[in-house]
Amino acid sequence: MIIEEARAKINLTLPVLRKRSDEYHELDSVMHSITLADTITLEKADRLSLSVTGDAPEGGENLMWQAAEMFFKETGVASAVSMTLEKRIPSEAGLGGGSADAAAVLRGLARLYTPSMDRDCLLSMAETLGSDVPFQMEGGCARCRGRGTELTALSPWEGLPLIVVKPDFSVSTKKAYTLLDAREAPPSSDMTELCAKAIADRDRSLLTRSLSNDFEAVLFHEEPRLREAFTFLSSFSVPARMTGSGSAFFLLPKEKDRLSLMEAIKKARPTWQIFSAETDSWHSCI
Repeated sequence: MIIEEARAKINLTLPVLRKRSDEYHELDSVMHSITLADTITLEKADRLSLSVTGDAPEGGENLMWQAAEMFFKETGVASAVSMTLEKRIPSEAGLGGGSADAAAVLRGLARLYTPSMDRDCLLSMAETLGSDVPFQMEGGCARCRGRGTELTALSPWEGLPLIVVKPDFSVSTKKAYTLLDAREAPPSSDMTELCAKAIADRDRSLLTRSLSNDFEAVLFHEEPRLREAFTFLSSFSVPARMTGSGSAFFLLPKEKDRLSLMEAIKKARPTWQIFSAETDSWHSCI
């Protein structure tokens, strides 16, 4: 039996530079693992199965299932696996939960069946499954270029206090990219350069100034509920940004203020999901 933790991620920066000829989008994002995580248990079995506790599909539409099928096809291992998922990361939030779960399945199956498997083979499978999966395979902190799969490791800034907030609605990722494609001109990646420097220097002030997400400008115009959520969270005078294409946000409070801020948000928005977390230095040993 193998147990894997599947950690959520946040995008500290998220410039979407252009649409590529392969229909993906060119990114230049700083991603960071956080302590909010799902737990995945894998056991050798004679058939493929998935049991879920929490809000996630149990069949072939789950990226975990697709990851397991790909692993057995690519490796030729004549076996299967029983998978159990304890789901904590909100779905459709921009936190990379599905990608983290798929990456955890690949890591766990490699440990379970092919301990000497080449790391690049796993990363190749991860890239096929989705743009966020390679980062979620590696973890830590990285500058993610290309369609998000070209990783340059950065020194993780462990222990930054976070509040993760998922409003009681979701946003279509397809719609978000369509809106971005209609922009007159894409931005530069200057904020990503600043963010990478802030992380290297452990400069919290510079980090705060560099936080950015291109989806905010287009989605806040088209999604009033999302704009209202950002306005509400920003009213606490704490750095707040959306992660991915939403609808989750992260806040960077001071540790002494974190609990009282969480209580205030919960009181005002009782149907929202609110999590206490930190940036994480975890990194895959695969």
